[in-house]
Amino acid sequence: PDLLKIPALRDADIDWEDLAKAAKAQNMVSFYGAGEATQAANIEAKFAKVLEQKGYLVITKQEITEVNNKINSLIKVADRSGATTTVSELKSIKGELSELVNKNEPIGRALLKQAEEVHPDVADFANKLTNSRRGIVGPKEFQAVSEIMSKHLAERAPVTKSFVQFWNATAKKYVRETNSTDIPWVTFDGKELSQRSYRPRVQERIEFTDPVSGRKVANIYEAAAEDGKLLGKASIADAGIGTGVNGNHMNDATLVRQFHLWGRKNNVPTASIHDAFFTNIGDSDLAKTALREIYADALDGETIRKTLKAMRKNGMSRSTYNERLAEAKRLGLIDPPNKITRRDILAPIPEGKSWYGIGP
Repeated sequence: PDLLKIPALRDADIDWEDLAKAAKAQNMVSFYGAGEATQAANIEAKFAKVLEQKGYLVITKQEITEVNNKINSLIKVADRSGATTTVSELKSIKGELSELVNKNEPIGRALLKQAEEVHPDVADFANKLTNSRRGIVGPKEFQAVSEIMSKHLAERAPVTKSFVQFWNATAKKYVRETNSTDIPWVTFDGKELSQRSYRPRVQERIEFTDPVSGRKVANIYEAAAEDGKLLGKASIADAGIGTGVNGNHMNDATLVRQFHLWGRKNNVPTASIHDAFFTNIGDSDLAKTALREIYADALDGETIRKTLKAMRKNGMSRSTYNERLAEAKRLGLIDPPNKITRRDILAPIPEGKSWYGIGP
């Protein structure tokens, strides 16, 4: 019913099967703490195909970004040459195209003609807006669908919404203060790892004379910075986006590792694919019990508090550390009032119930 309140989808005749793949894709990334933009992108990737089959014209966020970038480059050229009238016209066309997508309306003849005069890529985009049989669905609708799909998840597990946002802000502060793109993370089992995926790319132009032909040759050499030092805003942005999600994956890998170590210790053959655990069915009850204990142990890992301490040890200022610790508590990431306990995880499972996601 909530989906049918979205005007552009009111007559789409959507059923559960239409939503299944999009819902799975979105919830998978939500559990890893992906932000709202990433959640909406996963909806778009799966749901767009369903809508296209129903006769809708789907405009993706990437398409809008590409046409806007094309117009922006033309605006810069016109601005440098002092063509103020052209700048104004280009900005107007850009705004009208975005507005049509947001309003789910087809393009008019006058705007189509203007788009054709701007650039072939802009013309192609404008022409696409004329080919709508049942209506236009754009990023605004995918964002609305995403919010509906994650509403109950966010209520039941607020960490899925606040976790990555917290680490986004924390990582940016850490990188700015330490001037380093090597970001520490402490996993559930107390191991301190370092995220090194935010090192900037360094380019250097090399010129030389070919000894055989005598020609002058120029080339560009590119490599990752070796010392992990901050060299630009891109490192800050990448660190903000990736720290929480990568940290979540490292914690997840800790659970997988502990499962295999349990199997080795107890002579139980184990296997896993990402975070799916496997044993022989004869060992499944033992494995289920072991997994519950592994999760209970993870609860005592205090990964957020310990990671903040590691950041403090590696150069984060005391004032920032205190501020981020207080923020984590305010968000309920540390010491929440309704904190799940070890006893909760290991409590007997009521008759007729099962432990979610685990079972033969």
